[in-house]
Amino acid sequence: MSKSIFIAASPNTEPDDLELSWKLIKNKKQADSLANVEALELKLGEYFTRPAICFDSARSSFYSLLKAFGAKEGDEVLLPAFSCMVVANAAIWAGVKPVYVDCDREHFGYDLANLRNKVTAATKFIMVQHSFGSPEDMAQIREIVGPEVIIIEDLAHALGASIAGEKLGTLGDAAIITFGIEKVISGVRGGSAIVKDATIAKKLQDFRNSLPDFPKQKARLALWNPIFWSIINPVYYLGIGKMTLGRLFVWLGHKLNIFGNMIEDCEYDVCKPEWLPAKPSPALCLLALNQLQKLARFNNIRRCNASVYQDELGRVIPQIPNAKPIFLRFPVLVDNKVKVLQILKNNRIVAGDWYKSILFAPAKSLKKLGYIKGSCPNAEYCSAQIINLPTHIHVSDIDAKRIAKLVKPFLL
Repeated sequence: MSKSIFIAASPNTEPDDLELSWKLIKNKKQADSLANVEALELKLGEYFTRPAICFDSARSSFYSLLKAFGAKEGDEVLLPAFSCMVVANAAIWAGVKPVYVDCDREHFGYDLANLRNKVTAATKFIMVQHSFGSPEDMAQIREIVGPEVIIIEDLAHALGASIAGEKLGTLGDAAIITFGIEKVISGVRGGSAIVKDATIAKKLQDFRNSLPDFPKQKARLALWNPIFWSIINPVYYLGIGKMTLGRLFVWLGHKLNIFGNMIEDCEYDVCKPEWLPAKPSPALCLLALNQLQKLARFNNIRRCNASVYQDELGRVIPQIPNAKPIFLRFPVLVDNKVKVLQILKNNRIVAGDWYKSILFAPAKSLKKLGYIKGSCPNAEYCSAQIINLPTHIHVSDIDAKRIAKLVKPFLL
């Protein structure tokens, strides 16, 4: 019987992470210690050689950066349409108008010709996503937007990637990181801003220190998240048909709200939850710190699995010269993606669907987010055809070959 593979069910978790979660659940004093936040910020600062300021999430980090850089009404921020709505929301909350840029159909980063057409006199910021861990051409983006536009890198997919030995996150004016459960490293939730300018760093620190604490109940539930998935994953398909033990546990987890809501209901209406932005959870910072120490190993495994996919599928994701991607996930465009995803599920493989819709948002939200249908045709096409193959630490080269064999007949 083939093993079960889940792309998003706490994919980075190892026994030491589970042990730490249990320890923090039982030791409230350690879980609430601000030393955890300081330790994570110190390690991030050493890694990037730039100040790091942690928040409750990456979207709060982005919101806070825009405010610290003096964002005002009438300013525009260039954002990828092939992305997640939480970034666009943060821009709107900060009073900035999002302008959406189309993507390239092979690299899934910015379509640079479309980017050039979207730059105006009102452009003050640009978010660079580095989709799926493939570095964007930062030099060309700077040439296109000009020297005055603030470049903020989004490392949600790309923590640990580099260009010519220079770490992503140090090639712009600032960067944001997420520690979400299915990202490069996981603290279940949380994020950080990385900044070049010391004055901006001080503004961020002062602002962050004025914020409310991360809700303790949310933190407690988040600590249970990797433990719960470690129980669910091995037994997910144990049963008959859809009546399985794992599905029962998932149902129970949702009833008990153990999984939490990574996107609050009101955010689909572009409203800011009352508790955001907030300080980071000290307990979750310690989980992220533990994972940060394993970053190089995690990314080496991802690169190896991506290499298998490229060989087996005959599909290479083009890279700019001297780029060292990390391949958080391996994206492919397929014919009849609903059928492909079901075939994978029938073989106990749950693949991903970033980004199955523009801004990963329901249609009803797009008008409120300021997106005009048809304005980014490549992104709309990719959203309809894309699936993501898992590259994480629990995927072996044999697993990757098995997955590639199932997907290959449907490649576009």
